[in-house]
Amino acid sequence: MYMVKGAAYAHTVPEYNRYMDFIRAAKPELATYLEEADPKLWSRVHFPGDRYNIKTSNIAKSINSAVQKAKGYPIPKLLEFIREKLGRWFTKRREDAMSLTTTHSRGVEYILAVRSDYAASMTAERIDTWCYHITGGKRDCNVDLFRRTCSCGVYDVEKIPCTHVIAAAAASNVLMSHYVCDSHSKLCLYSTCAHLIYPKAGSDSHVKKQPCLIPVEKVPPGRKKKSRWLTWLEMSRKKNNKPRKMHKKYSCSKCGEAGHTRPKCVLSSFGNGMVWTWGWRSVFIGVQEAAWLLGTSPVMRRHMET
Repeated sequence: MYMVKGAAYAHTVPEYNRYMDFIRAAKPELATYLEEADPKLWSRVHFPGDRYNIKTSNIAKSINSAVQKAKGYPIPKLLEFIREKLGRWFTKRREDAMSLTTTHSRGVEYILAVRSDYAASMTAERIDTWCYHITGGKRDCNVDLFRRTCSCGVYDVEKIPCTHVIAAAAASNVLMSHYVCDSHSKLCLYSTCAHLIYPKAGSDSHVKKQPCLIPVEKVPPGRKKKSRWLTWLEMSRKKNNKPRKMHKKYSCSKCGEAGHTRPKCVLSSFGNGMVWTWGWRSVFIGVQEAAWLLGTSPVMRRHMET
């Protein structure tokens, strides 16, 4: 699994090819499946656009989890529920963006602080005015500050200075925040949530005269589905949970034994004797014969007396 993750998170094409060679040697069918799935959709290095440091672009499951409470509501109530939730999200994020005292978001500032500690132990060898050769990390890399590129590929994909770019910027006496993409700035963060979501001011109380027609929709059989099917991962995480419906244990009202009901009971009273029922056959037995066969059990005696 770690090889698939390494291929998906690889920042350079040679690194991606190296992980794919490991997968192809271990499980050729898995490598074939990944190649047929179009690497542009799951590989970071083959993504055609700017993916930054985001691992996924599918928010359908997140939205489904957020509106799960209102799935059974009518459509107007469902839209109002979504409007209120998005309004709270946007308001909170606008306030967080306005309260920032730094140039970039909190997540980017934390990444820069961690990478700065690693960059302090690296050595920058000047090649040209803007080109440096950085040594001291996991691997040696070449940095071009003018073109904003690094041979490690991290800066090219995430648009956040890697440890090599930070070391080169420190050697050239340039602020590392100058090389952070504008998409991570405080202004851009506020602009993403700047639009306001207004609630409905009011509704027209006048009822329009329209003919009420019979709906042509065909109601599907069975109960309406309200909850989605759980994945195997969600089912494996659930522990010590009772099933949705506990099956009732039925017992016979005549003999009191479990496992069958009165119509299927093997004992039935008939006149002065008893009728022994077995499948589609019925045999009449007298009281003495029944007592001899069944013994003197209190339950059987009660049936014999009846």
